[in-house]
Amino acid sequence: MFEEWGGIEWVLLIVNAIALYIAGRFLVRKLKKKFEEVEKRQIYQRRLNEP
Repeated sequence: MFEEWGGIEWVLLIVNAIALYIAGRFLVRKLKKKFEEVEKRQIYQRRLNEP
């Protein structure tokens, strides 16, 4: 299968791999920030609910 690929297919494969990597890193960063935000809210709520 790969032996039939031309130069354009290889370039597209590399570009798509780079795009997936960038998208993955972006999503991981967004999730980490969201989890940090949730933890901060939970800490704040615990402080409010303490007697």
